[in-house]
Amino acid sequence: MITLGTKLARLRTNKGFTQQEVADSLNVSQPAYHKWETDIARPTTEKLLKICELFDVEISDLLEDSLVFNITNNDCKIQNMGNTNSISYNESQEIVKGILRNQDAITSLLVTQNKLIEKLIDNKG
Repeated sequence: MITLGTKLARLRTNKGFTQQEVADSLNVSQPAYHKWETDIARPTTEKLLKICELFDVEISDLLEDSLVFNITNNDCKIQNMGNTNSISYNESQEIVKGILRNQDAITSLLVTQNKLIEKLIDNKG
């Protein structure tokens, strides 16, 4: 999972800011901001809102955990952007086929669920 600190560091570097510049914008010390980027400490809710304004992001973007999936014709990589020990599958034809089968099964279940919900609604109406 990508940590809050990793997200903060990426947002800062993408904007071309130094830690000091961000810290100044947030009215905190550079060492305090550094602790946020290294996940030693977490910003307050008030500071998180200011970070969202500064980087023009939604708070959910900062707080949600996320995995990144890269799937191509030849390989499937499950990449955890915040972790250098990412899992990489180079011989992945079977993995990709398995993922597609799972998606088909989920889609089928959702279609069935929707039909059942529609019947329940029709019976109540």
